[in-house]
Amino acid sequence: MNTRVRMLKDVLWALALAGFVAGVFRLWFGLGATTNLSDAVPWGLWKILNMVAGVAISTSGFSMGFLVYVLGLERYRPLMKPAILVAFLGYGCSCLALLFDIGLPWRFWHPFLMWNEHSFLFEVFWCVTLYFTVTAIELAPTVFEKLKAEKATRLLHRITFWVVIVGISLSSLHHSSLGSLFLVTPQRLHPLWYSALLPLLFILSAMGGGLMFLVLVRILHAHWYDRKAVFGPTQLERELILVRSRSLADSVNAREVGRDMPMLTGVARVATGILSLYLALEIYHLGHAEAWSALLAGTWESWLFGTELLITAVIPILLVWLPAFRSSPTALTVAALSASAGLLLNRVDVGIFGYFRSAGEVYFPSLAEWALSLGVVAAAALVFLAFVEHAAVFSPPPGTNAVRRGVDVSFDSLSRVWHTALSSGPERTTLIAVLVVPLAWACMYPPYSSTHPAEVREASRMDVTGERLRLDGDRGGVLTEFPHAACQKRLGSDSSCVSCHHMSLPGDTTTPCARCHRHMTEETLIFDHAYHIQAVADSLGLEGARGSNQTCVSCHAAESARTTATAKACVECHGEWTKVYAEGSKDLARATSYLEAMHGTCLACHEDEAEKRNRPELRECSTCHTSLTPLGAPGPVLARRQ
Repeated sequence: MNTRVRMLKDVLWALALAGFVAGVFRLWFGLGATTNLSDAVPWGLWKILNMVAGVAISTSGFSMGFLVYVLGLERYRPLMKPAILVAFLGYGCSCLALLFDIGLPWRFWHPFLMWNEHSFLFEVFWCVTLYFTVTAIELAPTVFEKLKAEKATRLLHRITFWVVIVGISLSSLHHSSLGSLFLVTPQRLHPLWYSALLPLLFILSAMGGGLMFLVLVRILHAHWYDRKAVFGPTQLERELILVRSRSLADSVNAREVGRDMPMLTGVARVATGILSLYLALEIYHLGHAEAWSALLAGTWESWLFGTELLITAVIPILLVWLPAFRSSPTALTVAALSASAGLLLNRVDVGIFGYFRSAGEVYFPSLAEWALSLGVVAAAALVFLAFVEHAAVFSPPPGTNAVRRGVDVSFDSLSRVWHTALSSGPERTTLIAVLVVPLAWACMYPPYSSTHPAEVREASRMDVTGERLRLDGDRGGVLTEFPHAACQKRLGSDSSCVSCHHMSLPGDTTTPCARCHRHMTEETLIFDHAYHIQAVADSLGLEGARGSNQTCVSCHAAESARTTATAKACVECHGEWTKVYAEGSKDLARATSYLEAMHGTCLACHEDEAEKRNRPELRECSTCHTSLTPLGAPGPVLARRQ
């Protein structure tokens, strides 16, 4: 194994192990503690980058199958096996990332038995699952050839054509359906990315970008394993050929690129042809008045959209079709890298960035999200390298050996340990695990890194009758001995309850403060959206899923995004709160922090009493927090009691 490949594997192992730690934390602590997702931005890095973008960049399997098996372009057959391997690993990564992304991953089997044929997601689930199975069947002959299972290999070769046809159909269906998922958010998705052509744009960009990614994979494989296959002879080898050449043919061979360059250039031309059609449709979409005005608005979305089109289509098309770059491996590498990055950016723009403005907040993935996302990709890359090193994925011509085996022990002349004990894979991987796993654990452990405050605990009784309560929400010791019965009597007996218990749960009149004000220093979202949907549906006599959807217009303005800004005031339905809250207030969905609620309720009353009774000590903290009274001092509480 050469030095570059070994160092690459070290990095991949480190990322994969960090991703494993992040995956353990996600399953143990849940999505809330390990991600920065929210109700406003519920689709994050795992679902968009790993799943939606992952399947898009892995489309080379069905695209190459169409070119080779349907159109009969046999000159591209050497890329068929790597295309299938990329598709298998890409779809496998997507399924794995989606398993971590869903709220209840142990229910992954539900769509197999609980069908919802009206959902785009249901169709995507079945197509992705079946196509992943198809890629496994297509990859099986390569594995069986390595295992010398000749009968199984011959059987799979006989059915390959029909398996490829099924795979092409499945992949075409779910790529268009992935675009259709975003058609249900016309008010939320930014006009630059929202279009009725999204299904067609998704499948065209996936086909073009996926083929360019396959070209990039072949170039990177040649860079690490078989450089002459793409880049041709080295400069020194060219000079030696020119010196020793005795004919014009030898001089021409010295200037030629690698043997696979014509094939890769042909695939790149097909891919950029598809991307040209994609670019034309995007320009047609910009002809819409709203999209055109958004492009000229000078916002960060307009600049991002322009950058996306530039690297997805414009740069690859120019580098592949201009004569000055046509035969350059470097230009082809830049074009393939640009198209692949542009495809990923497009999916992230449509799935994440395009919703920031309507959501009213910006989402940035947590460290655990980055670690798991990159770890899944790194694990797939390790499997890919294992395949190409031990199976005939990239078939070299006769007399060559593209797979380099053996150990190069001349990596580090300063360390004899690196020469000997760490020269083989298991020892190096173990050392990486020893270093990476504890570091990843310390950096991503949710109780260390989480910004979510601790839950507040309810007040406890200080006597059997509950006349006195102990208020110590975070059990931090700065407590208050609250004379509940005496305070209630002073303010007007039972009629005074609404002064503190201003919002009670249904069927209750004295809901404890900690039920709503659940955090010491941060506000709490107390609005139960699902409960309100059902309550409104019941009040209107609506039934079923369609009935629930019809309830939206009861609270939100029609033909607008379903956000807090478009919702009517809570007091329009809950008129009993108008005594406590100003008319038209929309802030009832969130309860203030426990500290703010306690101080806001008590301090105003203490200020009034201090003025009326001429007792300034009532304003002091130690009036309520007896633990703050200096030891031995007859503080305000003692003076009052005397």
